[in-house]
Amino acid sequence: MRAASVNDIVTNGLCTGCGACESIASCEVLRMGLSPEGFMRPSLTGELSHETEERVLAVCTGRAMPHPPEADGPVHRMFGRILHMGRGHATDPEIRFRGATGGVLTALATFLIDCERVDGILQIGTASGNPMENEARFNTTREEVLACSGSRYGPAAPLRIVGKLLDEGRRFAFIGKPCDVAALRRMALTDPRIDRQVPYMLAMFCGGSPSIDATHNVVRRFGVDPSEVTEFRYRGHGWPGPTFVRTEDGRQFSQTYDETWYSGLRYELMFRCKICVDGISEHADVVAGDCWVMENGKPSHREAGDGWNIHIARTKRGVDLIQEAIAACYLHEEAFSVAELEAMHDDHALKKRSVFWRLMGLAVTRSPRPRYPGHRVVRAGLLEASPREAFAAFTGVISRLLKGRNHESPITAQSGAGSGQ
Repeated sequence: MRAASVNDIVTNGLCTGCGACESIASCEVLRMGLSPEGFMRPSLTGELSHETEERVLAVCTGRAMPHPPEADGPVHRMFGRILHMGRGHATDPEIRFRGATGGVLTALATFLIDCERVDGILQIGTASGNPMENEARFNTTREEVLACSGSRYGPAAPLRIVGKLLDEGRRFAFIGKPCDVAALRRMALTDPRIDRQVPYMLAMFCGGSPSIDATHNVVRRFGVDPSEVTEFRYRGHGWPGPTFVRTEDGRQFSQTYDETWYSGLRYELMFRCKICVDGISEHADVVAGDCWVMENGKPSHREAGDGWNIHIARTKRGVDLIQEAIAACYLHEEAFSVAELEAMHDDHALKKRSVFWRLMGLAVTRSPRPRYPGHRVVRAGLLEASPREAFAAFTGVISRLLKGRNHESPITAQSGAGSGQ
């Protein structure tokens, strides 16, 4: 069963919050903003015609997210097509230090601008006037790109301004979450300008997008009201880097990565993230993630000095970009094996193994669900998942559905709710 409308997608928790719908319909019809649940969601600002809604549904990854067409190169059963892989970091010490990990995506973006391959970079940065929220940015200089480095865990709708940039004739690279890149690929099927004007699509590994409540609750842990905050960082300035808060009266607070995420922080992850099939961006030209220090066979989040990324090229264009950036001394790269990837990021493999059983839970309850053709979902669920993993995934999503924890406010109820970008 597929969602029949934009409202169905939102109310059933299938929206990723990417903003593609606003770009297609225009902000005079759909405008992205924070919903009552604290996620980035569209609200109606005008009449949504049947024709416009069909155009939105044709690209919405809350409805379908087909795998990109196969190309030459090995396809890992869990981690997808790997044309090239390595571990590396930005050679610029400032980029490496301020980045969430090793600064690879920031270095690639800077390389593209310096070489005039693109006019700028579409990415997410700190919202003007609110350091805890995010907004889409079109950056044209190294300084602007660097200001957007580091992790921004929270609601963001980077695709909301794609239409505007295309209309202006801009040529740009995109950096976003895997679901954002997948949606942009979907948009390219109906708008040929994207293939001409967006030559590079880059992404980071993603474990899910929390509501804005996560950020607010981090701040409140320090006894600070969110309205007092003038600077907020989740990561960066080290590896993985501290969560950092500065208030308007000059007080500063910080805590480690594990203190932020593994000490009882209360927040809600998007339901759509619970049924995500692709946290490692099989749709990107290049995707980068943490190359964690391993201790006793498990990733360690302790501070480890200068950061290192894993980077994977999914396309020939991505391979060329990495090799050119290395040759131009923007990136340093060392060898990294598939076995190391499997051990370091088994959490992403677990998500792939679990998604079939979560979709079965949606099917049993006759709930709308996205289609994921080509993503090896059935194979991963039936041949790779252990009985315990399958049982936990199936019963977990059933429990969530029976409690209504996938339900969100209808789009007509969101006008004026929260803030936009």
